Amino acid sequence: MKAVPTRILVCLFVSFYAASLFAEPLLLVSLPDEEHLAVYKINSRNGQLTHLRNHKTESDPGPMSVSQDGRTLFLSLRNYGGLASYAIGRDAIGLKHLSTVKVDQDPAYHWQDHSGKWLITAYYHTGRVSVHAVDENGILKQEAAFFDETALNAHGVAASSDNRFVYIPHTGPNLIVQFSFDDESGQLSVLENGLLKSADLTGPRHLATHPSRPWLYGDYEQGNKAVFYQIQPDGLLHTKQVISSVPAEWPVGKGATARMTLSKDGRFVYVANRGHNSIATFKINQRSGNLSLVGIYPTEPNPRSFVISPCGKWLYAGGQDSGNLAIFSRNKRTGVLTRTGTVKTGRRPWWLQIVE
Repeated sequence: MKAVPTRILVCLFVSFYAASLFAEPLLLVSLPDEEHLAVYKINSRNGQLTHLRNHKTESDPGPMSVSQDGRTLFLSLRNYGGLASYAIGRDAIGLKHLSTVKVDQDPAYHWQDHSGKWLITAYYHTGRVSVHAVDENGILKQEAAFFDETALNAHGVAASSDNRFVYIPHTGPNLIVQFSFDDESGQLSVLENGLLKSADLTGPRHLATHPSRPWLYGDYEQGNKAVFYQIQPDGLLHTKQVISSVPAEWPVGKGATARMTLSKDGRFVYVANRGHNSIATFKINQRSGNLSLVGIYPTEPNPRSFVISPCGKWLYAGGQDSGNLAIFSRNKRTGVLTRTGTVKTGRRPWWLQIVE
């Protein structure tokens, strides 16, 4: 039998090693003080993180989101007032810069609509909302299709599953602005009776849509609450339930919630509590949509952002005041979190995002 040449064996080994190195999902962490993204490989078996490199950014990086097809990363450049897009590469942990558009300062949240044609962005300081076209290669069009004022402290973006309605929460005026959305033109139009006010010192911050039901979930920043909304046929929201994300003995008005998200299967809601320094877990009743508290789990100080791994087994939370990432094992059946580790990442981890 003829021997395989050494150079071929080396190439096969390198290819196998590279495939094993980059097959796992990656965790990106925005570090605005250091103007880079820290890039980690996630071990899907045990949840541990391996630091691979730091990716330098044009300005201080903030919130991130991923395109519907998973091929493009969108990044807020906070003080510069920009939105950047990057092609997500698997070789050498590549993030290839595609485009940057100049917008308002501190774009607080963005999300690509279900059609994959538009990036919708909320601006905290200027209280505006923009819609930028995104081409098939992930490049943002310089001129916005829509750019208009809503109210101060716009902080999130969510949409109905049919892409017909868009919801923008505002923490300052205790307001959710409800829009109809034309995904052919990128235009937003405020619905009749489309201004949903909540009580003083509530502060709707983030929203997320249930994957299969007309249900929307959110959090009250100043109110330290999780909220359940019914999406009605006309697109308007009806507030169905408000439930505390901190223990009953926690002082009213102390601390504030931050990021909230749903598990991919639509069975659990997670809310970060700054000040109380914890993550609250709620189970969603699959018949009624109502929330019930599962537990409240200590994390690092000031947990601004967290994310659940694609397999659902791990949750990572950034401690803005400690510069650490907390690693939790997540029971997919019960939603319970168990702290399993801590990783030092850098000053003020602002946003966590997973790419595959």
